[in-house]
Amino acid sequence: MRDMTRGGARRTRRGVRAVVFALALAVLAPVARGDWLQPDPSYRDAQFLLRQAQRDTLDHGNDPVRLDSLGVALLRLGRTADAATIFGRTLAVRPNDPAALAAIGKLALFAGRLAEAESLLTLAGPDPAALADLYAARLRRGEWARAAELAPQVNEAGRVPMLTWLAEHPPFRITGPDVARVQWNKSYPIPLLRVKLNGQSVLMGLDTGARDLILDQSFARRCNVTIMPTQVPVFWEGTRIAVQNAVVQRLELGGLRIEDVPAGVAGLRSWSNTVNPQDEPVAGVIGLALLQRFTPTIDYRDRVLILRKAGTPALATARAQRVPFEIWGESELTVRGSIAGGRTMAMVVGTGLAGCGVGAPEAVFSEVGVKPGALSRAIKGAGSWLQGRPWASLTVPTVTVGPLVRDRVTGWSGALDDAELWRHGVRRDAILSHDFFKNQRLTFDWDHRELIVENE
Repeated sequence: MRDMTRGGARRTRRGVRAVVFALALAVLAPVARGDWLQPDPSYRDAQFLLRQAQRDTLDHGNDPVRLDSLGVALLRLGRTADAATIFGRTLAVRPNDPAALAAIGKLALFAGRLAEAESLLTLAGPDPAALADLYAARLRRGEWARAAELAPQVNEAGRVPMLTWLAEHPPFRITGPDVARVQWNKSYPIPLLRVKLNGQSVLMGLDTGARDLILDQSFARRCNVTIMPTQVPVFWEGTRIAVQNAVVQRLELGGLRIEDVPAGVAGLRSWSNTVNPQDEPVAGVIGLALLQRFTPTIDYRDRVLILRKAGTPALATARAQRVPFEIWGESELTVRGSIAGGRTMAMVVGTGLAGCGVGAPEAVFSEVGVKPGALSRAIKGAGSWLQGRPWASLTVPTVTVGPLVRDRVTGWSGALDDAELWRHGVRRDAILSHDFFKNQRLTFDWDHRELIVENE
């Protein structure tokens, strides 16, 4: 029996060694192709840590600490399938390993398996990253009171009054037709449509990169929106901005009436002047949280937003193309693709990044050999007013996302803060925006976690 046990242990070590060796070859191969197109220092550091973790694990396939180090290094670089394999081995050795539970919980959160994510992340313990993911899982499940308990531990104490209010007043109460069509007033540089805020007619943008409604403070006051005294940071236009918590009592569009819609309030006058210059001021943007209450279609060809009742199957023609997506954190819809034929990158889908198809930090564009011209450096993007620094316009030779390939895509260099690259403990590099989908019809299939893209 002892010999059999030893033989099994040797086979396990050989199996782990083979997996680690294969991963090492996969990681080292891209480095050897050429060193003139280099990632930024933080990415190179992550690559170094992965190679170091692989070496440390080769002869220690049953050491949960070393396996955890390897799994974390793989996860940070977006090697999620390999990371899941390694963390699975960790749990086979140590079933209650906190790092493995947190990592597999994060992957469940990304994939929308929210009950599983909450269970795993609760078991993972008080690690700050695990708490942040647990907080996001509770928010996405609508567990407002339980999320409020965690908010101070994840630096969102200012959101507690809002979450407490939502627990007592369930948001997004919807009445109206099963299918609503909202024609756009304008499609460029971002889609603009007319809605009613508490009965007053205003223009708003459409931005899947925003979490909730984001409103200009002057419009919020004019439309008697309920504004709370506390502030929170939210991700928008590639950066974090401070907004005051607010609730729109009534939002009307396309015959729909939506009551108690969460919102954030900030000063958006300069942004409005950029997205709709010398025309009617824009009150703000409609974010992903509202779209998730429907089966939505953003039709760039016919310039219309179609909102079908929640649970309606997402229909598509036989020639439609499908792009898998995940939702990172609370609301960041994420796909994977490449810029100018480079490595695979995670990209946030943010349809409100004005006047472009893809935005990224300067270092990401430099990595793939794409740089703005001298003249384009003087051009500022709408979001540069939020970030406090100018963006530079450029043209990307190709952008590939799933089966979709687009040539000569307009981009903004600088349109994603460097601090956002590692926000979720996994590398993401870019924002994919509306110009990538021009003349297409984009439907969100929440059940299958796919973007359905049609050009008919």
